[in-house]
Amino acid sequence: MTSGILFALAIAALVIAVVTGLVLRQRRPSSSGGGGSDSANTVAQWTEGETTRLLSSAELPGLYLLRPRFLSKAEAVVYLLLKAAFPRHDIFAKIRLADVLQVKIGPQGMERLRAFRKIANQHVGFVVCDKDSTIVAIVDSREPEQVTNPRDQKLEVIKQRCLQAAQVKYICVYPPQLPRYRELREQVLGPAADLV
Repeated sequence: MTSGILFALAIAALVIAVVTGLVLRQRRPSSSGGGGSDSANTVAQWTEGETTRLLSSAELPGLYLLRPRFLSKAEAVVYLLLKAAFPRHDIFAKIRLADVLQVKIGPQGMERLRAFRKIANQHVGFVVCDKDSTIVAIVDSREPEQVTNPRDQKLEVIKQRCLQAAQVKYICVYPPQLPRYRELREQVLGPAADLV
């Protein structure tokens, strides 16, 4: 019993010494800083955290500008095609692949993180959902210059493999050669598309 009490006293003394050392270390830079307000601002910014600093920098006038268009002209044409082909469905534009797919429960640790990184920064053009918000299909519109870029080709292959693994219908539309909306409905909904 006496050894337990001695151990507790030793731990308490160690904690007090560490706290005292931290307090003295924190006081030394502020007293030798030679000015006061700059070091006080530095300590305040350090204690506020990263989020507060990000918020304060977002308030700078002229730092952000509104994009001139949400959808490019080619994307707007594909959007109108999808609205005509699926009048009873919801069409969502420019969605992150990570908002559409999730990593299955099996992988853990680094394996799960690697699987998530494959989809984290990728985007799809349009997501077609029924009224219950169930994903019916994913449609991408590709600009001609995107098709020839080697990096985009690799990312497209990764995206296609991930969507194929998730067993979701994925259609890529090239704006110069748009399908008719009945053909698009058949591709997504199957042969009974006119009945729906």
